[in-house]
Amino acid sequence: MHGSGAIGLEAVSRGAKKAILCDNNKQAIQIIKKNIEKTQFQDKIELYQMNFDELIKNKINDQLDIIYLDPPYRTDYAYKAIELLLKEEKIKTDSIIIIETDQKEKVKKEIESLEIEIIDERKYGRANLIFLKKKV
Repeated sequence: MHGSGAIGLEAVSRGAKKAILCDNNKQAIQIIKKNIEKTQFQDKIELYQMNFDELIKNKINDQLDIIYLDPPYRTDYAYKAIELLLKEEKIKTDSIIIIETDQKEKVKKEIESLEIEIIDERKYGRANLIFLKKKV
């Protein structure tokens, strides 16, 4: 189920009050909808078919606790999303940002100019997870 809302569904199954999921791909959205129905977490999940920048600017009204970014590999969407989250003040000082990537060094280089710091890194198969916090 990974990549089809799995992280958000896992979060609400473990007690998160709400998960906001966003994908621009219509087929991915259909799969995520099915997975939400299977798990019966409709009341805890907001699902949007749109670009991440539209979502950040128009749909997120609160500051977020945990942000999990799984952008298409070989894009600079992680950088752009974090830059926008910071600009729109959607990140608290104790928020955790997690980026999933198969290009760890490239992503780390891209994000080093932002007001965030790496607090942990982990590897699962070919996926690298980079954990970040806002600089204080």
